[in-house]
Amino acid sequence: MVFRRLKNIQFAAFVAIACVVVLYYLQTGLLEGFEEQTYDLRVRLLPSESAFRSTIALIAIDDKTLAELGRFPFSRIHYAALLQKTTEAEAGAVLFDAFFPEPQSAAADGAFADAVRRSGRVTLAGGFEFAADGSVTGFTANLPLLQNAARRIAQINVLPDADGVIRWTKLAVRYGGKDYPSLGLCGAAELLQTADWETGLGRVRLGPRRIPADDEQRMLIRYAGPPGLYERFSFADVVAGRVAPEKLRGRVLFVGATALGIYDMRITPFSNNTPGVELNAGIADSIATGNFMRRDVPERLVDLACIILFGLLAAWLSWKVRHAISLPLVLGLLAAHVALCFGAFQAGHWISIVYPVVAILLASAAASYLRFAVIDRQAREIRAMFSSYVSKKVVDILVKNPQMARIGGESRELTILFADVKNYTTYSEKRTPAEVVRILNDYLAAMTEIILKYDGTLDKFLGDGILAYWNAPLVQENHARLAVCCALEMMQAMEPLQRKWRGAGDEPLSWGIGLHTGEVIVGNIGAVGKKMEYTAIGDSVNLTYRIQNESRDAGSAVMTRALLEKVRSLAVAEPLGSFTVKGKSIPVEIFALRGLASSIPETDPSGTQNPCRAGTNRCRRGDE
Repeated sequence: MVFRRLKNIQFAAFVAIACVVVLYYLQTGLLEGFEEQTYDLRVRLLPSESAFRSTIALIAIDDKTLAELGRFPFSRIHYAALLQKTTEAEAGAVLFDAFFPEPQSAAADGAFADAVRRSGRVTLAGGFEFAADGSVTGFTANLPLLQNAARRIAQINVLPDADGVIRWTKLAVRYGGKDYPSLGLCGAAELLQTADWETGLGRVRLGPRRIPADDEQRMLIRYAGPPGLYERFSFADVVAGRVAPEKLRGRVLFVGATALGIYDMRITPFSNNTPGVELNAGIADSIATGNFMRRDVPERLVDLACIILFGLLAAWLSWKVRHAISLPLVLGLLAAHVALCFGAFQAGHWISIVYPVVAILLASAAASYLRFAVIDRQAREIRAMFSSYVSKKVVDILVKNPQMARIGGESRELTILFADVKNYTTYSEKRTPAEVVRILNDYLAAMTEIILKYDGTLDKFLGDGILAYWNAPLVQENHARLAVCCALEMMQAMEPLQRKWRGAGDEPLSWGIGLHTGEVIVGNIGAVGKKMEYTAIGDSVNLTYRIQNESRDAGSAVMTRALLEKVRSLAVAEPLGSFTVKGKSIPVEIFALRGLASSIPETDPSGTQNPCRAGTNRCRRGDE
């Protein structure tokens, strides 16, 4: 039984964990969406450090610029003027988060191209067009004279996730036999002052720095902070000379739109209105600083390990530990996993929060459900097994403490009671079966009620006989006293029952009771899966059968010396001598139970009611 239950919990935990593993590999939109939200939360709570924050600056095409220079796009003469100022200030590099594919005028285009050439530190951008399968279908480049004048040509494609948030950047796109780096990668190259870079399957290298990327050259963006992290200068202020040259000297300048009307705002974990130019600056900062976020094979192996190990641990806790303790432990396990994920995030590893949490909850729920099902089944089995034997109070205790109802036989000292109708065979021969059954039911019902009233276990009816005992299945320290009080009340119930039968014109029954305390084998005995019965067997049971015959002549219940020794201070008993029981060679000394000692108080010293609380006044006094 235990092995089968263990197999059930193992199977349930396996199914729950296997489902989560499958969901992890399927990357379903719902769970992956939740996981991405936890990534955003970690980004906001644990931003990365920046080693180049003061080196990077933004030249913003802001509302002030539009007010002074006219609506966007404005003349390229202004771009030429900007580059003249940055060249004079000896800026480290200028990267345009914009491209210029169409001619404006020969004078303006020529002036801009000359400024780009004189600077020698300008990166211009282009944009790719992608098909639904991710393949490149086209490239929007700058005018050839601008393209040829620039130091580098970058790509500024944005790849938001399904919810619109930008968490990844494509570091390089191959087109026409050539790799085009992203504007962020070009910015990092300027910050690190290197032109050596290459891409490969699942890798991108910039100088000596290896950048973690997937097979499509995508890198997770590790943001250094919210918008406004980098110093900004208005495009108009730079062109008008209102920005001191020393503020631009040696700095890597990203030029792009920040005015809301130009519609170059992006959604990031920090804000729904992050300027695209600042996004590229942040990517360059992350690469140059070396603050990367990884979600590759090692992280995915850790994810799977957390799903399996934490799921199994949660199932074990929910199955083996009582719920008052297991629930806090499972919650602690959840908290420990979340703490692990946050710690790993600070170290640059994206460990999944959602999938292991789902595994913990599912495995715990499955184990708890099975545990409740097993407990409920045990309770039903115990109720079905004992409800016809013992009082409701005893059944309730057994349901709450199923280990007290041990399955299988064990040796235990019981006090046994056997009651039998006198001359039953002769009595039944003179009456119809219906009359016998009616009178016998009255008798058995009254006796059963008294036995259960004293928390006795009603073993069985043997025709007109009743077998009951105390101290099983529940341990009862006062089992001898309970049995004696029960026997006295059973004898006292004779008179009202006989009056009832006489009043109905029936001949009354009379009965005898035998009592004995001794060792027996008690437990569930029978054929497993066929017929099981909770009962007591042994020589002491047989002895109780035999001595009850002597009660017919004694006019009261009879008991053995073994029982009398346990209730000597309680019971008033009269010696009846010794007699030899069939099957025994040593005579057995028996005593007639006449009543209770008059000194027995109504309550125990603890203040609880005396075990013989139900006796009549005559019973308590020990009167005849």
